[in-house]
Amino acid sequence: MRLPEILGQDDAMRILNAEIQSGTMSHAYLLWGPRGSGRTLMARRLALAANCSMKDQAPAESLLWYCGECANCAKIVAGVHPDFSVITPSGSSIKIAQIREMQWRISLRANESDLKTWLIDDADQMTEDAQNCLLKVLEEPPGRSLIILVAQDPQTMLPTIASRCHSIRLGAVGMGDLLEWASRELRLPPERARFLVALSQGLPGRLASLASDHDYFALRDSIISRVRTVTWCGDGKLALDASEGLLDEVKKASARAQDADVSGEAAPREALEIATPTGACDFMAAWFRDLFVLSLTGDQELVINRDYMEALEEDAARGSPALFGKWTIRVMQAARAFEANANPRLVMDDLMLCLALAR
Repeated sequence: MRLPEILGQDDAMRILNAEIQSGTMSHAYLLWGPRGSGRTLMARRLALAANCSMKDQAPAESLLWYCGECANCAKIVAGVHPDFSVITPSGSSIKIAQIREMQWRISLRANESDLKTWLIDDADQMTEDAQNCLLKVLEEPPGRSLIILVAQDPQTMLPTIASRCHSIRLGAVGMGDLLEWASRELRLPPERARFLVALSQGLPGRLASLASDHDYFALRDSIISRVRTVTWCGDGKLALDASEGLLDEVKKASARAQDADVSGEAAPREALEIATPTGACDFMAAWFRDLFVLSLTGDQELVINRDYMEALEEDAARGSPALFGKWTIRVMQAARAFEANANPRLVMDDLMLCLALAR
């Protein structure tokens, strides 16, 4: 049994592999980077390589090798190994009760493997109490244990947690490697692959999710339509109507995504993220970024939303880099206001009026 391929993270894999081979593994690792970079897959691969019964027979040039056939490998891949456990958020966060259970269980002797291995996914979603509880475990790690934390932004965690882990950052993948992977593994047509590679920002997991995320593209098309209708229109009422309509559509899209989660049909994360006022603003920022780049350089290869090239070129000819740069900043300011729990209608009204009056 094998895990999917890890793409474009050879530097991180070399570091981890060298520590396994030399017997100098840390008791705790923090694997962090943007969602879609393969961080959780890397954590599972590390758990497999560290626990594989045949790891002493790893080929010389291999990275994080595991046999995939021994009992440890088979059970870890299947998620049924008694010495390998995974913690994920319960609701919106990881609670102290979850870490306390780990604290108790990790102190017990391993049953079948040499290590007691725990993977804490979305570790930056731990409550403060949970982080303090984990800190006690990291300060006095039990013998023969391995704790792997996976996070997007370690700065949201207690700095003392990161200081007690071997921190390894995962980044974006080169566009050429990602394009070849998308064509080979996802069997995407060349033009579709190039578009999704640009939209995914070098993140394989995001690309794979976008390839089948129809809800994301439906809401994206609607946002583009509303923005293009409002920009330069000079009509305050039209701008306010667009603001109300966009917030209502985002709310309905979010409800559909949440209903899918409740029914067990997990909605792709891209649909969940764009279906918020902040997510809608993040996308608008990318749209105005494309206009800025086109108006400044005219280089289509730098555009993200390549399927809208004709519309982007039309709009870019109407404005200037200064205006599009100003609008990009304005949209990002609106996103921060939403994150700070400002009144959504007031923030979106102000943003749409800004676009309508080209100010």
